[in-house]
Amino acid sequence: MGLSAIARDQETSFNGQDRETLARAALKAFFGMVAEWGLSAEEARTLLGRPGRSRFYDLKRLKPSAVRSLSEDELDRLAYLVGIYADLNVLYAPESHGDWLRNPSRLEMGQPWGKGSPLEYLLSGKLKALADVYEYLNAERGGH
Repeated sequence: MGLSAIARDQETSFNGQDRETLARAALKAFFGMVAEWGLSAEEARTLLGRPGRSRFYDLKRLKPSAVRSLSEDELDRLAYLVGIYADLNVLYAPESHGDWLRNPSRLEMGQPWGKGSPLEYLLSGKLKALADVYEYLNAERGGH
């Protein structure tokens, strides 16, 4: 179940208060990951689905109206990215996350990004890329 589905369920149960709390936490985690991975603002915008620059910075500042207006697509993107980060933490030391993300594959051996790097694939901006990398890492760590 994606973050948007959880948020939808909570919104109907708790009048939206928990949806906003969940969205705020996901955004905090996202911007922490972006900084840790050394990504530019443009790369971060791409991962979020290319929101406008002013809206992106409103999200970064956790402006309440921007947090409340997160779309289903943006919530799904945040869920996948938080999952990718969690899986990387299980599989690798935090200081090696950037290396894993940036290293191109030498052989195409079942990974969805082919011979490029996982980060290049993520930066295609497609939701499917986020889902593919999440599912790959989840399988690597023995998840379902």
